[in-house]
Amino acid sequence: MSRFYEKEIHSKIREFRVFSEDIRGVERNILLKILELAYLIRTFETTILDLKEKDLVYGPVHSSIGQEAIAAGCGVALTKTDIIGSTHRAHHHFLGKALPFYYPDSYTPEQDEFSKDMQICVQRTLHEIMGLKDGWCRGRGGSMHLRNQEAGIIGTNAIVGGGIALTTGAAWAQKLHNKKNISVAFLGDGAVNQGILLESVNMAKLLNIPVIYFIENNLYAVGTKTDKSSSTEDIAQRALGFGIDGIIVNGMDPVTIYLLIMKIKKEMAEFSGPYFVEAKTYRFFHHAGKLPGSSFGYRNKSEEEQWLKKDPVICFPETLKKLNLLSPDEDEFIKDKVERSVQLALSTVLGKKEGKASIIEECWPDGESMKIGAPGWGKDFKDTKFSGRKDFKEFNKLTFVNVMSQVAARNMEKDHSVIVLGEEVANLGGGAYNATRYPLKYFPERVFNTPISEAGFTGIAFGASLCGCRPIVEIMFPDFALVAADQLFNQIAKLNYLYGGEVEVPLVVRTRIATGLGYGAQHSSDPGGLFAMFPGWRIVAPSNPFDYIGLFNTAMLSNDPVLIMEHHSLYREKGDVPKGNLDYFIEFGRAHIFRCGTDVTIITYLRGVTLIDSINKELECKGISIEGIDLRCIDYKSIDYESIGRSLKKTGKAIILEEASKCMGIGARLADEIGSRFFQLLKKPVYHINSIDVPFPVSRRLEGKIIVDKKVVKTEIEKFLKRS
Repeated sequence: MSRFYEKEIHSKIREFRVFSEDIRGVERNILLKILELAYLIRTFETTILDLKEKDLVYGPVHSSIGQEAIAAGCGVALTKTDIIGSTHRAHHHFLGKALPFYYPDSYTPEQDEFSKDMQICVQRTLHEIMGLKDGWCRGRGGSMHLRNQEAGIIGTNAIVGGGIALTTGAAWAQKLHNKKNISVAFLGDGAVNQGILLESVNMAKLLNIPVIYFIENNLYAVGTKTDKSSSTEDIAQRALGFGIDGIIVNGMDPVTIYLLIMKIKKEMAEFSGPYFVEAKTYRFFHHAGKLPGSSFGYRNKSEEEQWLKKDPVICFPETLKKLNLLSPDEDEFIKDKVERSVQLALSTVLGKKEGKASIIEECWPDGESMKIGAPGWGKDFKDTKFSGRKDFKEFNKLTFVNVMSQVAARNMEKDHSVIVLGEEVANLGGGAYNATRYPLKYFPERVFNTPISEAGFTGIAFGASLCGCRPIVEIMFPDFALVAADQLFNQIAKLNYLYGGEVEVPLVVRTRIATGLGYGAQHSSDPGGLFAMFPGWRIVAPSNPFDYIGLFNTAMLSNDPVLIMEHHSLYREKGDVPKGNLDYFIEFGRAHIFRCGTDVTIITYLRGVTLIDSINKELECKGISIEGIDLRCIDYKSIDYESIGRSLKKTGKAIILEEASKCMGIGARLADEIGSRFFQLLKKPVYHINSIDVPFPVSRRLEGKIIVDKKVVKTEIEKFLKRS
């Protein structure tokens, strides 16, 4: 007879409430700082909306008017070294965390004016939202991408849920470095349905990361109400699936928020691990702009009126006055001070033009500034000595995979901030193919197995890289990068530049190309062309063990994220490696001429080098002299056009050889550049040799007909040279 058995569930849903006696128990200075922040946020955002209506703010403006209690309560509860990450709706979080960072010692809101640093904080925030040069991110981030790491703001994010993994990774880095800070990942009710939240919370629980997932449930994601987008009445119930407590709190009362954060901080000091908080709050205006949601028909005026009665900027000071914790004169002083601060900030950006308010011309960023922080702008490799084969006399023969493992461990030995993470990297003696064998053997405490959560562990590694770690991330197959596409291309590739170009992203991603192994279309992609589409990534493609060591070491110096493409067919191949030396560097953007010839220039990388080597003697017997260029690096910034140009002066003819299908490779862009740069040198149009443009099948026979092999390469070269 079937029956159900009950199982005790340790996690639970709790509601956190505060009463009058609790408010009296909070230090008065704290209460007034919270009030001042709430006033500042409201005044600041109202001003921003006015500027937007006058077309003085470019791009969308998502205000948090109505939600000030959360940012004010949290901002005062957090220490200067605690960290937050946030969403596209984040002016309140930013000001709530940033302004307290600049408080002078013994600052009293009811008596003191804003200090110089506090005023600059308000001004720089305004400048950034208006896209001006003195903003926190040089005006590049605008309203949705705000960052001030000095003040513990790891970054706000325009992608719904985009900052969740980043903040989780930042919190993890703090833990790995034995710092006692906590981190708060702010998100809206719309983000709880994003997979990245589930992946991040799961990993935070597994790794006991001290992070608070703070959900501002303002009831609407644009115009969709939560009862139409969430399967649970209380979003906090989602926490039960991860074995952690879910806490529900009144998001319209700043003291409740303050006391909750203080309580969680105390608990986190005793045991580490994530918290899941849902604050019930309300967005007074529409998703963007100054109109209420009722103007768009997705909510009614009656509902809005009920929530307006809970307005924290009105209710909180009234409560303080009733409890004799705030006098009317003190209230007016704080209000006036905040208004003056915002007006003073405005005066630094606005002038008059033809009788209308306009932005002062000198405030705009100039064209030269846009180069700062562009990929590979050079500061990472200053004073680095680069090497070539001629610099070494003695060599050993080592397999590619042995070298991969050794050089990773060597970097972990030299730098204790280096960590390795990915699926199975700490199992099976060092990953499925022993690529992490030596890191696991010598530094097991810094090798982390992850769940099958590419988006989660890639995003968390990114956050960790912004806070003192140098992660080496293994994505088992390039196709799986598509599962992590938002983290790789919207986050890692773009945020350094959007955050002002001064952010270091010392992150290395390794991935294994598995063509020719019968894995089929969903495990056999070549990632070069995909990653090359996004400025921000450096891409290296070593074809031999010697180059792997040098390029890997350079990647570990880079302040830009680096993709290392590894071809499985090369893993067991042996090559020359300098005897007793794993510490040399090969310069990014410096190709290797692996064959010298006069008839045709073959431009290739990875397995293409092996293919050319395998047919070179046959071609020589037919009187064909090949100049072979191994690009080594294939991101747009790193293509060695200098070497290509020198070769074309000799040969006048160019073939681009890639194992990737033409639609997935870099050949089309490369051919266009060669054609425009070296038109006068070319005797023929640039020719391509690629695998056939179809998804790779599993069938051995069919796969063999699709992928370029040495017979195809030989035939295509001969055909090209015979053409008139």
